[in-house]
Amino acid sequence: MGGGLRTGQFAHCIPPPFRAIHRRVAQRVLPTVKIVTLSTYPVSHPFHGGQRRLDAITRVLRGADHEVTAMPFFFGPHYPQHTADEALTALPGEMHGDIARAGLREDLHMHRLLHPGVPAFDAARQRLDQIRPDALHFEQPWLLPLLEALLEDIPEAERPAVVYGSQNIESVLIPARFRDETDALEQAATRRADMVVAVSAADAQVLERWRTPGQGAPVVVAPNGCWPPALDTGAPRPIAEDYLMLAGSGHGPNAEGYWDVIGRIPGCIPPDGRLAVVGGVGDLLRADPRFRHFRKLNDHLVQITGRVEEDVLQALLTHAKGICLPIKSGGGTNLKTAEALLSLKPVIAMRPAFRGFEEAMSLGGVHVAETETEFRAHVRALFAGHLTGTRVAEDVARYTWDATLADLAPAYARLIRAARF
Repeated sequence: MGGGLRTGQFAHCIPPPFRAIHRRVAQRVLPTVKIVTLSTYPVSHPFHGGQRRLDAITRVLRGADHEVTAMPFFFGPHYPQHTADEALTALPGEMHGDIARAGLREDLHMHRLLHPGVPAFDAARQRLDQIRPDALHFEQPWLLPLLEALLEDIPEAERPAVVYGSQNIESVLIPARFRDETDALEQAATRRADMVVAVSAADAQVLERWRTPGQGAPVVVAPNGCWPPALDTGAPRPIAEDYLMLAGSGHGPNAEGYWDVIGRIPGCIPPDGRLAVVGGVGDLLRADPRFRHFRKLNDHLVQITGRVEEDVLQALLTHAKGICLPIKSGGGTNLKTAEALLSLKPVIAMRPAFRGFEEAMSLGGVHVAETETEFRAHVRALFAGHLTGTRVAEDVARYTWDATLADLAPAYARLIRAARF
């Protein structure tokens, strides 16, 4: 994973001479912005979707010569792969028990643990004093109360601009008992921010309605994307049989989509084929009674790899017969959709997987199902060699992170230039 277009199959999508000219113009016209990001997870080793998005934002902003410092707040044992700098604002694992015993949510209520005297809070305030950022970017609404507490002792005239990065309309997705609290927090985040970053045009419309009338804080649409995959046909096959790949995090709707679409028995997978399930969603499936009820059949047809290193993930993508997206719910846009499109492999998906990617449904090799029955029919056709259509790099260049986040760095520069002058 890395910033910018890699050399290879996607490099010619944006001719290098034009990229170089664009950089030189940007350097002359746009001011350098010092940015500190706040998040509820570290980004040095991105795995789940939230980490990958914030990592991409960081890389794209740095590529535009902005200075970006990550300041994540998280429970250290939950993310053992983190840097020494990230550890400065990590919380000890035992503090998570305070959240759990109170019946609260880690993301929504972590800020209650962070106050003066707590090492992570004091370290954050000290780092802000040292960096003196032009902007504080808080990703997702959860840390708004913490941001306000960190800014309390900074004189009004010296406070940084505030940017709210919305990944979803969270109140739609969260369990009902937390919905009102989350809705109030999201609306407060939108009104507080000097700039809002939305993940889709649909989300932007909601956020626009929440803004303070007459405030004029811009809402920038920066959709999810993907770095072009480093596919290597010379890499050893991770699975001997032909296989369809399904990748997803341990997010509840990912597992429910599997049960609704694939079913308790993956009968659409032929006896000599496999379904490779990659990522944290596999842990949810393996622990579910529905998987155990038909254990022998599932163990034969479904190969759960769990979380894998990047080289293994690229090998799985390289040799997969296709990518499937049995997504039926959720908000925002789905990172896995961008990844599937850029793989240039056949894609089989339920229509909700293409929320925010609607124009891509007409691309070659993309097969969108309206029903579970139609989805399973597409899977059978894939293994039988009957699905048609292919994509080339130029067809999907617009879904690389460099393209989807192209408006973000200039928006930051305009925000700070307006504040300075």
